[in-house]
Amino acid sequence: MPRYFFRLKNGETLMDEDGEDLVDHDAACAAAIDVFAETLPDRRALLANGGDYEVLVTDADDGPVYSITAQGRRF
Repeated sequence: MPRYFFRLKNGETLMDEDGEDLVDHDAACAAAIDVFAETLPDRRALLANGGDYEVLVTDADDGPVYSITAQGRRF
């Protein structure tokens, strides 16, 4: 099975050093959405102050596979 890596970005990047073996890109996208949903509540203050948050999935060659983002904007 291919290995995928999940990067959490919110001003700084938290790198996934181990990765996860998943069946295919679709499974990696689904896992990214799960990670995003689980970690988003912890970014509430960041987003409330106009920050950005992203979960980026890459493959074993560091190629981008999927990205999901949230942006907070104050006007």
